[in-house]
Amino acid sequence: MRILQLASFYGTTAGGFVPLIDALARALVARGDEVALVAPRVADATWHPAARAAGIELHLVDDAADAVRFARAWRPDIAHVHFADWATHATTALWTSRARILWHIHSSVTAHENGRAERTARTFAKYRLIGSRVERFVAVSAAIRDEVVRNGAPRRRVALVTNAVDATRFRPPSRAERDAARATLGLGDRPAILFFGRDPRIKGADVLTDALSDLEHPVVIAVATPADARELLARRADVIAIERTDDVVPLLWAADALAMPSRAEGFGLVLREAVLSGLPAAASDLPALRETAAGSASVHFATPEDAQAFGSALGAALATPHGGDEGAPRTDDSLARWASEVLALYRAGRS
Repeated sequence: MRILQLASFYGTTAGGFVPLIDALARALVARGDEVALVAPRVADATWHPAARAAGIELHLVDDAADAVRFARAWRPDIAHVHFADWATHATTALWTSRARILWHIHSSVTAHENGRAERTARTFAKYRLIGSRVERFVAVSAAIRDEVVRNGAPRRRVALVTNAVDATRFRPPSRAERDAARATLGLGDRPAILFFGRDPRIKGADVLTDALSDLEHPVVIAVATPADARELLARRADVIAIERTDDVVPLLWAADALAMPSRAEGFGLVLREAVLSGLPAAASDLPALRETAAGSASVHFATPEDAQAFGSALGAALATPHGGDEGAPRTDDSLARWASEVLALYRAGRS
């Protein structure tokens, strides 16, 4: 089969998404399929060689119009669309083709201030009308599955495939590994809070800033966080800015707590990485994050947008020893599991 992945993925590094696609591509190539990935052209992206090494025919485009032109010309048997930006364009472009179309929903359909999502006429038209051409809607969490159904997708065509991470990489550090990671950042004995703030509003940079008021001069390791959000955080903490990194594991090992004061999340992959790495966390009490935490006692929850509550959760996380909770329920976090579940959808066809 000819299987096309269309992903409006703007990351410069692999993040959590590219390892999933690489694992899927290796499984597809092993059974004799052709695999292509269309993605935006992003300056200084470092993940392209790994994708090609997995057997992917990689095509970089400038916009959605270029992406759908390539999709039509490539004539896929399956068109698997990731993220929201290209879903409507790709589906209408391939409407009369032979392609079986899947939409992979990685984030909230309509995020609101309180982290909930409500159906609108626009989303209903997208998921019910344009979505009538879609064979499967693939949700990364039960919370996203329920949200997509509320927005018009027929429940029988919504599949749940929870995200996965490489559990051999994301593990608690040895004492020497943790000391080395902290020394690299010059942390000393000060409490260090890890924050991923690519979209400061959704990720809650303002909530975290207010929550820091009760802590004594902490350090915030701000990853992929815009300058204005870093300046906001710097009012209450020393900020170590990490513009980009190809490996977040040393950051998870170095920090004392992960902060996720998010207003909305589809899955919260970094929270799962933190749990596996033994890093305690403070997180907004969102259904997707509860699901991602998988019952870990090292994750402390707070009402979304409540800075005082988040401050209490953050204090509890900082008081929790780094190293994880051995009694936490385990899930199958393997990339192979994720690839296997996607392959099963490819084999199943439309119900």
